[in-house]
Formats: sequence, structure tokens, C-alpha cells
Amino acid sequence: MPILSVMLGYFFFNEKLNKKRIFSISLVIISILYLILISFKSLPWVGLIVAISWAVYNLLRKKINIDTDVGLLIESLFILPFAVIAFYIITINGNNDFKLSEPLMMIVIFLAGPMTVIPLFLYVRGVELCGLGATGMIFYITPTLQFLLGFFYYDEPFSLIKLVSFFFIWIAVIIYLKDLYETN
Repeated sequence: MPILSVMLGYFFFNEKLNKKRIFSISLVIISILYLILISFKSLPWVGLIVAISWAVYNLLRKKINIDTDVGLLIESLFILPFAVIAFYIITINGNNDFKLSEPLMMIVIFLAGPMTVIPLFLYVRGVELCGLGATGMIFYITPTLQFLLGFFYYDEPFSLIKLVSFFFIWIAVIIYLKDLYETN
């Protein structure tokens, strides 16, 4: 997704790509191809679909040019009917954990909304202020934190192939962001 965001920023918003940024993008693409060709037996379709849909979402949010809070309200209203149907199905199947007998679980479920909306609001606001390229490269923080959680908490395996790809991607991110900082 970050590379797609950089590309979409370049094509739709004329965000600048100089030699350092092009080198950085090339390094990430090579790292991703290295990881896919050597580590995976097939293309990670789910990851590609999520990356494309998130990048297109960022493009549309920036293109529409609406205030962040108003845009999130409209998105939430659009999703509301689906959420109501999902809650109805959960309730009739007896899987409702929002009970007065479990106040701690009620608080956790209640806080799930703000825990989702606040980071999304800040991210969309960042895209509006900084552009798709910069926020795309900064977005590599998310998969890095997911990797650390998987490796240290869930004891997921981490091969040398993944380490090499991870290392080169972060070199590319540092080059890109350093160049972005120096030019601004």
C-alpha cells in the first residue's frame, strides 16, 4: 500500500519524485518482489486487495477535498446499515457480549469505536496535510509493529528471507523520509 500511495500521489497530485525517492521506491519494490518470489508459493491476493483498496481509499479521500470530520461522519453513516444488520445477527445468535453482567467487557467494546476512529481521523488528516507519498512511507510503521507483535508475542517464525526484505524496506523508508525532510 505505501508504494501504491506514493505512485498515486505522483500521478494524481504531482507529488515530486527525485532520484533519492525513486531509488527508495525501487528498493522497496525489489524487496517486495524478493519476498514474494522466494518466500511465497503463490501471490498474496488478500494482501494485494487490501493494499489496492486502502490506496484507492486514500486517493479518493484526498481528491474529494472534504473536511476530515465531515468525511468520517459520512463514511460512518454509509456503514451504519451494515453494522446494524451485523449486530442484529450477532444478537439473535446469542453472541452478544455487551451485557450489564459484564461491565468490563462493555467498556472494552464501547472503547473500540474511539480506538478505531481517532487513529483513522489522524491518518486521514495527515494525508490531507502531507500528501500520499509521505504518509504512505510512514505507513510502514503499521506492518512493522504487526511483525514485532507476531514475532515477540505470538512466536511466529521469522526467516532470513524476511529479515533481508525487512532490512531493505526500512533503508528505503529512511532514505525517502530523510529526503522529504531535507527538501522541506
